[in-house]
Amino acid sequence: MMFGKITRNLVSVVFVIAIVNFSGGCYKLKQTFMMKGEWTVQSVEIDGGTTNHMNTILPEYDKGNNCCKYVLYFGEDGKLAVNYFVDNTLNYAIAGEWRLIEHNLIYLDVDKFVKGFFEVEQESNTDVIMLSDNNFIEFFNIGYVQMLIRAHRD
Repeated sequence: MMFGKITRNLVSVVFVIAIVNFSGGCYKLKQTFMMKGEWTVQSVEIDGGTTNHMNTILPEYDKGNNCCKYVLYFGEDGKLAVNYFVDNTLNYAIAGEWRLIEHNLIYLDVDKFVKGFFEVEQESNTDVIMLSDNNFIEFFNIGYVQMLIRAHRD
């Protein structure tokens, strides 16, 4: 009788430990996934539209011919670095912050057009979509908008 109770308690403890490790593991895996490599922003869409607003947000982006590259680097300790290249020349660099809140929720604060909580949907090993229902755009006094960011890991 005592052996059965000890076995049930042991199984319960192992089950709880497995759940805690699994949920924490998902968090850590996503954090490692975001930090691995550099992420090139492919498009920025505002308020449910399909127009890529990188042409209006970034200087010279509208030149076309893949001349421009807006790159995110997710670093340790919540550091986020952005480099914007035009014709392979660094146009500007800016620092920001990021936090993984949950395995699919990230906080971003960088540049004049990204400040909010984004749901992260992993499309593949190299592509993500980040969607915010309440992103703050500082320039032109735009304010709070819905924003979708498509990014590709190089």
